[in-house]
Amino acid sequence: MSFRQSADAIVIGAGAVGCAIALSLTRRNLKPMVIDRDGVASNASGFAWGGLSAHFGSGVPGPMTQYYRDAIAMHIDLHGELRERASSDWQLHKVTSLSLAADEATANGLRSDVEWMRSEGFEAEIIHEQEIYSLEPAIRPGMIAASVVNSGWELDCLSYTQSLASEAMTCGAEFVDGEVTGIRSESGVAKGVALSNGTQFDAPIVIVATGPWTDEINGMPPLPIKPIKGEILRLSRPGVDLQNRVGFNGFNVGRKLDGTVWAGTYEWDRGFNRGVTDEGRQHILSGVTDYLPSLADSSIVKSTACLRPVASDGLPIVGPSRAADGVYYANGAGKKGILLSPLMAKWITDLIVGGMAPPETVAATRFPSI
Repeated sequence: MSFRQSADAIVIGAGAVGCAIALSLTRRNLKPMVIDRDGVASNASGFAWGGLSAHFGSGVPGPMTQYYRDAIAMHIDLHGELRERASSDWQLHKVTSLSLAADEATANGLRSDVEWMRSEGFEAEIIHEQEIYSLEPAIRPGMIAASVVNSGWELDCLSYTQSLASEAMTCGAEFVDGEVTGIRSESGVAKGVALSNGTQFDAPIVIVATGPWTDEINGMPPLPIKPIKGEILRLSRPGVDLQNRVGFNGFNVGRKLDGTVWAGTYEWDRGFNRGVTDEGRQHILSGVTDYLPSLADSSIVKSTACLRPVASDGLPIVGPSRAADGVYYANGAGKKGILLSPLMAKWITDLIVGGMAPPETVAATRFPSI
């Protein structure tokens, strides 16, 4: 067994949230260590779509709407700050989204959505048949209405997370490959972590940003989080159509800046199986070709799958753990993890450095058992 006095804080997990926390801590004059068994962005943060939207998701309409908007503003500021020296361009850009309706009941739902969005200042409208097919001629006949929202953004998740890690390292953070198997504490106070290879790192602060694998760490109370699986198909499709994000019946299609067309996804509870599957591919292809039939002629360039950490109420868990004083959670954001990463980093840093509690909506204290 080896020991090492390591850092002011240890962050477990090198996804977008963990890397954003590391960078945030360095800006408050702390020297964090980030530990991940698979490396930077090796799980959901390396394979997610990268949509940044405040007009839908858990807690919308409701308390999360403004937080999502705040997070988008933080992404825009961070991109402007780092793009000149980042190791890669994470391709932050604005996108337009279409949600289609083939029947009156769905169209009425879209009208209600647009009414709410406009009342909140989102740029949204309803269009009808001629305008739908003018925007995206590949959509099959039969659509009677669509909502058009011009308030969303996208980025490349892998490059974004890698850039956060690179900047954090430049500012003094250390990244270590390893599997954390336990939280070390004495008399209810955090002392560091133990790794599977016997190494022990010392630190008075431990931040758990592991995604759904929290229960694998000894000394942690079970979190109300489960892994929800999703898969994305990257398709080769000549042309420049599908610049808009087109959604129907829970599926979405859109062309990325590199020219590939992405199609997805599903939300399945499959435990910790994160491999791509024939079942998943066929499910997505069936769903997207239902409204974009010409995609049946596209070849699959790449198929990816990931596990999103989804809390029982769908909202992130940010704050102190009952495991020991000095142990904190930054987890459970599900499909909003990329979006919320800079804001979750701010919340946890403000708590650790300034004693400022996170908003009650996301606070870990809403789950007394953890």
